[in-house]
Amino acid sequence: MKYRAEIDGLRAVAVLPVILFHGAVSGFSGGFVGVDVFFVISGYLITTLLLNDLQNGSFSILKFYERRARRILPALFFVILVCLPFAWHWMLPSQLEDFGASLVSVAFFVSNFFFWQGSGYFDAAAELKPMLHTWSLAVEEQYYIFFPPLLFLVWRWRSKWVLPFFVAGFLTSLCLAQWMTQTNPSASFYLSPTRFWEILTGSICAFILRKNALPNSEIGASVGLLLIALSIAVFTKNTPNPGFWTLVPVGGTALIILFARDGTLVAKALAFGPLVWIGILSYSAYLWHQPLFAFARIRFVSEPEGLFLLSLIIATFALSWFSWKFIEQPFRVTSSFAFTRPAIFSMSGVALTILVVIGFGFSALNGLPHRPTPAGETFADITALEKSLSPNPGLSFDCAQEELTLADTCRTSPEPSIALWGDSYAMHLAPALVASPTKLDFIQLTVSSCGPFPGLVVKVDDIYWKDCMAFNDDALQWIARTDHITTVVLSAAFLPTQNQLFKRGDTEVPQNIVHQTLVQSLLSTSRYLRKHGKAVLIVSPPPQNGESLGRCFISQRVMGPSASSCDFAQAEQTERNQKISAILKEVESEIPVIWFDTFLCHDGICRTALDTISIYRDSGHLSITGSRILGRRVDLMGIVQREATGAR
Repeated sequence: MKYRAEIDGLRAVAVLPVILFHGAVSGFSGGFVGVDVFFVISGYLITTLLLNDLQNGSFSILKFYERRARRILPALFFVILVCLPFAWHWMLPSQLEDFGASLVSVAFFVSNFFFWQGSGYFDAAAELKPMLHTWSLAVEEQYYIFFPPLLFLVWRWRSKWVLPFFVAGFLTSLCLAQWMTQTNPSASFYLSPTRFWEILTGSICAFILRKNALPNSEIGASVGLLLIALSIAVFTKNTPNPGFWTLVPVGGTALIILFARDGTLVAKALAFGPLVWIGILSYSAYLWHQPLFAFARIRFVSEPEGLFLLSLIIATFALSWFSWKFIEQPFRVTSSFAFTRPAIFSMSGVALTILVVIGFGFSALNGLPHRPTPAGETFADITALEKSLSPNPGLSFDCAQEELTLADTCRTSPEPSIALWGDSYAMHLAPALVASPTKLDFIQLTVSSCGPFPGLVVKVDDIYWKDCMAFNDDALQWIARTDHITTVVLSAAFLPTQNQLFKRGDTEVPQNIVHQTLVQSLLSTSRYLRKHGKAVLIVSPPPQNGESLGRCFISQRVMGPSASSCDFAQAEQTERNQKISAILKEVESEIPVIWFDTFLCHDGICRTALDTISIYRDSGHLSITGSRILGRRVDLMGIVQREATGAR
């Protein structure tokens, strides 16, 4: 097989955006498509080798799997080995238990199924999973379990049917991906049947170039590079993937493989020395970057940025060079007596068995909670604290359902005088209201991600949108006609993430009027309720700096004095919180606002813990215990009563 330096350069174009995406570097919101580029390259290279073997009569399943074992396993085992001590010292029992289960799934090349059952690829929790990236290795290995034998059978039956075989598989997998991305996006992202079309794209390229001497094309190659660049810069985590949109980076990669050959400007650019060097290291770089970023986030909590992020990227390539030079390369030398085919298969079997035993041990022993922490406690002590940061549904989990719940579990008396209405930022106020020295009864009317904006909603999916819309309509009318409700407390995130706001009729609100639309909704809701004799007031979200403050608190206890403080400057609040404050200040002349900053921020510093208890459970919500302590300290119900009296 003729070496194509531009393919190694293309590998660099694939791996760099993935690394920068996982490092949250701006301008690379679609960097995850680098994995799609890798799939196409893999399909092209592997299929080219298989077709050559079939043509030469040297096809062997054992030889094929030997090549895969030499290519994939040694560096993978080495990276996992290096990860183990960091996991032991830094991971909470729940994290180590999950890490152990992920190691077992990696050993059986089913980690895509494992991570599909857990958090989504783009969720914050996924950033803490050192083995998350192995889902793509699992997809490839599952493909290569079935593809070579099927290719051999089709070739032996009728070689002219090979290309139709590829195309049929491509179309079936692509259509399945498009359908599943709309109906079950997480399964579509992770599972191999919806990804096979991407690898088959490379297989089709291999067949075309074997059969036809396509002319070089500057236009075709340039368009291909442009398509990849556009998808990296323009795609976001909200772009449906995989599916028809994924044809952009996949098609771009195919164009480069087909047309960027000797002599073209794109081929010369991709064959640039440093790019080729990065491409040669790309597999090791892909293996190293996710564990480095994940353990950095576990240890330091805050998002890597600036010089720290740069040092992690440099470390990624330094470790990549080491593992490529001393792990990958020696195992690829087939002439070495120590690394013969039987030796490779034997060592792989032993290593996989050890991996399963270690992973199963971590998982079966509940994350080994009696390990000592760097601070000198045991992780069992920390586990109790971790449980205090569980979701805060308020009075009951029943009160977080997507329908109007008027059950006894969501009220403190049969005829309460106060209605607490909103999303999860209203839920987390319930323990504070219950614990307040001033005792007044209330009912909790809340649904997660469903702010108290009748006729407006953050559209998560069609079913949720309709439920939220119906909930707010019912809540507004119930409050208005219920005589014993005299006060309405509104609380929410107030500003949708990324300003994705829709109004009745499934019409998106333009971003330039989201602020004013929310202001008008709050004012009109308040005026409507005041006409029915209700006092209305708002409780703002707590101050936030964008970090997981609950996780920061746990990290402080694990690491001890070496951990940095979780408190933060009031002026360092997120841009989103500043926009929320602007919305609330605009309505404050008509609706009283209770500002959380007055409780938690003093002398320009916002506190995140009281009495050695974390106030926060995540980046913005109050923990159950923290809410109770705060309610007792500031008498939140008493403040609500005074503000409501002044509003009448």
